[in-house]
Amino acid sequence: MTEEELVDIELELSNLLTKVQPNLQDVIKRSFTNVALQQTKNGEQIKADTLEDTSYFAKNTQVNLSRLELVRPPTFHMQAVSLDLKSMALTLRCSLGEVNVKGLYSAFNENLFNLIPVMAEGHLLMTLSNMTADVSVGLVLEDDAFSYVNPGIEFNHDEVLVKLSWPSPQRGGGYEFTTTEQLAKHIDDLPLTASISLSLFALLRQKLQRHLGQVLRQATSVSEVMCCNPSMLEAYSSMVDQLAQNGNRVVDMVLINMRRTLLQTCREVLDLPPLHATFMHKIGSISLIGKLETDTGWVKNLATVNRINDVSVTRPDPMKTSFHVTLRIKDLQIGYDEYRIKAMGVSCTGRVEAALSNNAIHMAISVGLTRWEPYAQLDDLRVQYMDGMDLHISGLGPLSGMTGAVRAWTRGAAVAHAAPALSAQLQHELHTALSELQLWELLHGKQ
Repeated sequence: MTEEELVDIELELSNLLTKVQPNLQDVIKRSFTNVALQQTKNGEQIKADTLEDTSYFAKNTQVNLSRLELVRPPTFHMQAVSLDLKSMALTLRCSLGEVNVKGLYSAFNENLFNLIPVMAEGHLLMTLSNMTADVSVGLVLEDDAFSYVNPGIEFNHDEVLVKLSWPSPQRGGGYEFTTTEQLAKHIDDLPLTASISLSLFALLRQKLQRHLGQVLRQATSVSEVMCCNPSMLEAYSSMVDQLAQNGNRVVDMVLINMRRTLLQTCREVLDLPPLHATFMHKIGSISLIGKLETDTGWVKNLATVNRINDVSVTRPDPMKTSFHVTLRIKDLQIGYDEYRIKAMGVSCTGRVEAALSNNAIHMAISVGLTRWEPYAQLDDLRVQYMDGMDLHISGLGPLSGMTGAVRAWTRGAAVAHAAPALSAQLQHELHTALSELQLWELLHGKQ
């Protein structure tokens, strides 16, 4: 194929993509609504969505959250959509309306117990009003349909309302339920709701991604977009491959630099603060007071961070290129080399270690020119989920019934301590890598 023919095909492809894009965008929008209707018709919206038990630690009090579930499955209503076939990018905004989580909580405060026999256990209801999701994904070709990679999903809501109800003893005997309310502007403003924000958003993100995947499979046909023209389809596939290769080359250089500095500076293992709590442990109808203490904990193997798929590349303008990628820490582990538990007149000590194999981090960086000076910057880095916990506990012995509680404590520590620590460390390494590497030159073949 001559150079002139190649230029003609590239020009034809550019014109074709510009022409078909608005129609395909409308098809995706209609399909988004149709999939929601199909799910309701098939009964998929009836299934309860649950969250794992977790804990958070406040001063000397450990609060357990259990039997957490969405009051009703979320429905996704598209508000806006924007498609860019030349950059293989899709962005959209959808509304989830009101999201409610219900469950049980239990807490025990040693300071109050010294004054009056008090414990708190009751019902939790968390309401997030007017929730929306801003979604950006990269598109890839899969069979004869578009599919997505590297989802970046940011949830927003107007306010969060938390209602706690618990049985309160009366002077004349008996109990009545007392209710209290807390209002905040964001889910992470209250310790109780912050402890489940990562898992809640991970669940909502998973459901939204499944919805979007179904939409794209039903609504898109790559051969139809290319007017069933083999030459045009080949040129389009080549364009998509070239975008991914350029993105992979840039991001892989950044990750190599990050892994090297993490190992050289011995920062692939981070300290976690020790846990201290007085808690209430129930065996049947009997409630017993227990104490938990740990030494300093750790989160490790940050240097096993790597991408799990091709990089998505967009060009907002001729002077700027953006890269989005999903990362995973292959061997992410958290643990405490020594814990001590006293309950039921029995003491035990041992080691806790948990592997979190199902984890994902969304990263976005930009490379460009400003006033003809090259720059590289970090646009976003956030932990999307940390799950798939494989827990190993030694030394429980006669307190083996505490396994579930230890799992909840470890999960709570992963959300409250490990996720922010590894996120901050990876951000630090990324800033270092972006300052050391000449990514503009690498991207434009000058290196």
